[in-house]
Amino acid sequence: MSVLHLFAAEEPNGVHLAGDTNEVIWGSIAFFIVAGLIIWKAGPLITKSMRERTGRIEAELDEAKSQRAEAEAALTASSAELPDVGDEEAKIRSEALATAIKLKEDLLVRAESEAEAVRERGRNDVANRKRQAQADLSAEVSRMTRETAEAVVLDGLDGASQSDLIESYINEVSQMS
Repeated sequence: MSVLHLFAAEEPNGVHLAGDTNEVIWGSIAFFIVAGLIIWKAGPLITKSMRERTGRIEAELDEAKSQRAEAEAALTASSAELPDVGDEEAKIRSEALATAIKLKEDLLVRAESEAEAVRERGRNDVANRKRQAQADLSAEVSRMTRETAEAVVLDGLDGASQSDLIESYINEVSQMS
């Protein structure tokens, strides 16, 4: 069996070609004509667009390289302009230490003044309580004296004697405190 015989068979052979042989031949010819026309007409356009795309990509890469070089130069220049971090750190630490010492001194002065104010309030409070206690004592003595005087008056003491007696007792109590 020859190769042409395979292609010329009208009935399906089930092995390599199915259907009508003329259909296969004309379909293949049409395919190769269309493929040839696409390659002939579109091939140069596709090749041209691929070259243009490659050129654009290369131009972008070159631009990116130049921008990177510029950025590295700018980084080097800006890092040269930056002050030394160690000197800045030492300066900040010394300022912080000075501020802490000043704050501590201010707090001690304020605490001492507040403590003195508390002591002064305490002294004033003691003095006020002492005066109140003396006044309470004087009032109690006066009450007791009055009650005693009333008892004596009831027993026959006259008014002048009673007043003199109260006054002398009050004077004695006030001299004691």
